[in-house]
Amino acid sequence: MDCRFIQKYIESLLRYPHPLLEELYTLAKKEKFPVIEPSVGQLIYFFTKLVKPKIIFEFGSGFGYSLLWSIFALLEEDIHDFQIYAVDFQEKNKKRALKIFKQLKVESYVSYLIGDAPTIFSQLGFKKESIDLILFDHEKQNYSESLDLVLPYLRRGGIIIADDILWKGKVGIPEEKNIRVSSLRFFNKEILQRKDLVSFICPLGDGVAVIMKK
Repeated sequence: MDCRFIQKYIESLLRYPHPLLEELYTLAKKEKFPVIEPSVGQLIYFFTKLVKPKIIFEFGSGFGYSLLWSIFALLEEDIHDFQIYAVDFQEKNKKRALKIFKQLKVESYVSYLIGDAPTIFSQLGFKKESIDLILFDHEKQNYSESLDLVLPYLRRGGIIIADDILWKGKVGIPEEKNIRVSSLRFFNKEILQRKDLVSFICPLGDGVAVIMKK
């Protein structure tokens, strides 16, 4: 079975919650700006509706594309008492994201911070088990370290969604031994074997993991 054709088939069935999501995805592809695939966005949208998070934290936010799927999911549920923390290294991504958020009049829900995501996460002083949804889309070699960092602050039943965990299928090729691929192999094995987690890996986009804290 060729997964590329399955991916195209799934995406042909998708309903975008807002037309801007399709426009931004098309623009990102033209610019070669890394964003999640729409099928992964739909997965984030689904789990946001399921979890109904009050606090969301994203590692690696770019211009906020992933977060828009969560925002539209919550607003459709008429949920307005939520707060999102977005983190990225580049000021230009923040400016672009804030412009989009203001255009949609959702900027009040988002605190966009610049710097190293794990460092910022630690500095914000979250209460234990206070976060409902966490998105990983930062340096892949840091996923396992970030998992250990956030788990005490993720509530039981809370969800982590980690993107790009199959890395173009290279995690399944034994000859591939660079640090990124090796780190993702370790992360994937860890989330599936830890007894305090329930996880699954889905080959949507470049691979996405959904991790629930027991």
